[in-house]
Amino acid sequence: MSAFAVVYEYSNAPVDPAVLERVMERLSQRGPDGRDVLLSDHAALGHWHFWTTPEELGERQPLEVAGMPYKIVLDGRLDNRSELIARLDLSASDGSRLSDAALVLHAYEKWGEDCFTHFIGPFALAILDERAGELLCGRDALGDRGVFYAIQGTRLVMASESWAVAGADGTTAELNEKAVANYFAVKANEDGQTLFKNVNELLPAHVMKVDASGHRIWRYWKPDLSAKLRGRSDQEYAERFLSLLEESVRCRMRSSKPVGVLMSGGLDSTSVACLASRMIVPQKLKTISYVFDELPDCDERVFIKTVIDTWGIQSIQIPSDDLWPYKNLQDWPHNPNQPDGNLYRMVMERTYQRANREDLRVLLTGTYGDELYDGEEDWLYDLITEGRLRDAVHEINLHLRYTGLRRTWESAYLRRSIRHVIHQIPARKNLLDFFPRRSKQIFPAWLTPFSTESLSEEQHQFDPAYELKKNLLGSWTAGDCVNESYYTSCYGLELRHPYRDRRLVEYVLTLPAHQLYNHGQYKHVLRTAMQGILPEAIRTRSRPTTLHTLFARGMERERKIIQEYILDSDAAWRKYVRADWLKERWNIPVTIENDGVDKVVAWLCVSYARWYQTYR
Repeated sequence: MSAFAVVYEYSNAPVDPAVLERVMERLSQRGPDGRDVLLSDHAALGHWHFWTTPEELGERQPLEVAGMPYKIVLDGRLDNRSELIARLDLSASDGSRLSDAALVLHAYEKWGEDCFTHFIGPFALAILDERAGELLCGRDALGDRGVFYAIQGTRLVMASESWAVAGADGTTAELNEKAVANYFAVKANEDGQTLFKNVNELLPAHVMKVDASGHRIWRYWKPDLSAKLRGRSDQEYAERFLSLLEESVRCRMRSSKPVGVLMSGGLDSTSVACLASRMIVPQKLKTISYVFDELPDCDERVFIKTVIDTWGIQSIQIPSDDLWPYKNLQDWPHNPNQPDGNLYRMVMERTYQRANREDLRVLLTGTYGDELYDGEEDWLYDLITEGRLRDAVHEINLHLRYTGLRRTWESAYLRRSIRHVIHQIPARKNLLDFFPRRSKQIFPAWLTPFSTESLSEEQHQFDPAYELKKNLLGSWTAGDCVNESYYTSCYGLELRHPYRDRRLVEYVLTLPAHQLYNHGQYKHVLRTAMQGILPEAIRTRSRPTTLHTLFARGMERERKIIQEYILDSDAAWRKYVRADWLKERWNIPVTIENDGVDKVVAWLCVSYARWYQTYR
């Protein structure tokens, strides 16, 4: 993961090089291949290099292309290069020699501000147009790379990490109380605010244009959620899905070094590994997995072995029984951008360390596969809408076996489906009163009045039309992607996520929900698509493996350190979380049945307290 920094003076005054240097210094871990800076009349650009694709090896950014009055800094990758080269009327040979950053400049020369709609892949970039005296900044449609900015007097500062922007003026930034409250509410800041006051994030699928008169921000991409496919069979849906997933995996294997796969025994990562493996035959794919000798409930070697036997992969397995939550907190890495939300951080740290020793720069993952299938709860609604009432009754009976009557009755999908049926009935108003829409302004029980008051003032920024897809299209998953890059960059490693491909996302958004959930199983279209590719033991799995036992081990063995943080009367979290609620509930055993967001509140408090101490 490379990184960039930009300083722009609205007043046309010369840029203070010390400002750019302060920002660049805070991004240094993201540049294993060096750095370059460029000073212009009233702007300065800096770039930390991390070369992972063949076309960018040796490239020095900020980049200029002969004959064009532009300079660009890019963190990211274009995954539709062939398509772009053709649309730009470049020959295949000429286009193949251009880096992704150079292709962006050619696209900007041809399409101007509309160029972003043509890009597929994770990216964050800034283009300085010296001819027009403008700065144009953009972020990819799903937001897998970050752009943060602040306006400090007549100066705009922009960078790949929020804390780098916050430190641009050499002072300690104030904390943003509303953003902290959102952290404890386990909510994304959909309006672009960060933990640092006056430091904002450019939202996914947005562009910002800056000139001497100020700045303007707009959204350049919105998926059409009204478009729904009506295929003739499960196989028809699956064939298109497989084609898009294969292309997503293939373009993410474009690397200057061999690519590995971070593989568990679940459906998503093993599907990526199987597709990647058959693409490089007779070479052997290298996969990295964490395993457990003492905690069989957490271990997935039985499924990993089926992939080894089927595709002959080189499987690296990392014993992780000793990496339980809260252990040796003093050794956990510190992310200056925000507290760590991952209880299993040290499992990931050991995994990244091993990938680094294996000389891997790129790891494909199955992460965010679950988010791709957001909307599976509409399966009943879609069956009713299509008039497939017999199938709806059959699926309800199957679902009752898995979830029971009470959880089915209380579910959002059942209420939505019933409301749809009632809407077809004349004089329906009184009936609808029995199934009201649930209020969105419900705050978690553990928040203090200060937190709820801060959040009650929040304007709802997320488009209501995308509410059911917010895990896929919103800022939470995008933010998780961006924040994880801080940890991987410390090991010279880039994660690539095939399930975050815009083309695949746009297709899945058009699928009827019974392709996402069918016959009592989630990810129906993936299971159908992977027939003959994914081992049957994995393809037909009905329940995922969890790390509940590892979590319980941490709660039991680290009880003393957790209590120290919880009983600390001066702890920073007390402003946001009710101490009485936490004391009563932090050590309740976690099971599959009672698992929920409330079980991580103790960790949020501990993680925030540690982060705040360093920040302060």
